[in-house]
Amino acid sequence: MDLSTTYLGLRLPHPLMPGASPLADSLDTARRLEDAGAAAIVLRSLFEEQITRERDGLGHHMEAHEESYAEALSYFPKADEFVFGGEAYLNQIRKLKAAVKVPVIASLNGITNAGWLSEAKNMEQAGADAL
Repeated sequence: MDLSTTYLGLRLPHPLMPGASPLADSLDTARRLEDAGAAAIVLRSLFEEQITRERDGLGHHMEAHEESYAEALSYFPKADEFVFGGEAYLNQIRKLKAAVKVPVIASLNGITNAGWLSEAKNMEQAGADAL
């Protein structure tokens, strides 16, 4: 039975692959997924807010007063909850591309047109096969 398919413009032998998750955080795990037959490796999402916070140093300012009222506790995730931000995410794409032969699919959660375009271009330049 032929299960080949086209996904995000990529020709894949079958549609079975792990979804965006922490599984792509480790090169060893990504290699194991490839060995187990994953058609592609999908990175967890990079949030534009991560890049903005990292670039502008907002983490300190947002967290300094986060407990001044109860609902503020849920406004933003803590900076240490992000595994890869900005350049670290791009480096992970590069490392995965070097470590596996299957396509590497990046994931972006942007909030502005400029952010979407800029970060998508950066991910493409880092080697992501699709977004």
